[in-house]
Amino acid sequence: MKKILILLIMSILLASCSNTPAIPGNESNENANADESENNEREAIMAPDFELESLDGSIIKLSEVIKDKNVILNFWATWCGFCVVEMPDLEKLQEAHADDLLVLTINVGETKEKVQEFVEENNLNLTVVLDKEMRVNNNYGVRSYPTTIAVNKKGEAIGGYVGMLTYEQMEQLYDYFEEE
Repeated sequence: MKKILILLIMSILLASCSNTPAIPGNESNENANADESENNEREAIMAPDFELESLDGSIIKLSEVIKDKNVILNFWATWCGFCVVEMPDLEKLQEAHADDLLVLTINVGETKEKVQEFVEENNLNLTVVLDKEMRVNNNYGVRSYPTTIAVNKKGEAIGGYVGMLTYEQMEQLYDYFEEE
């Protein structure tokens, strides 16, 4: 079952290598089943739950966070130039929607010290968790950085992008929560 879930999430993310949103059920398909198009329903893709340590030492569990807020997961690394460029816009998005959104940045494969130094040097105020062993990264099928996934309060992965986002694209991703 876990492998099927991973394959579904990978297909969503890989479908958007050109930096376009990949939302199951929103794409136009001439061969789509008539019942599907009439009902405009899609099968929910549940985001795999995880627990990761944040920079302040607390443990953040996705299933706990989504009880109160929609979540945007952003997989990144300090060596990734595009990741670094989009960080200020992720912070701006978090500030603009602080009441109902948590931007959860997942650093992949780096030490706490390296990430802490990066966050301090860049004066970032985002929630950063550490996926040192890349388990969450692998469970989500992430193969390129940055990768961003929107998870609603029901725990469904409702959209995502592979590649650097502009602020406008981040707002579009946030708008998917409104459509729910």
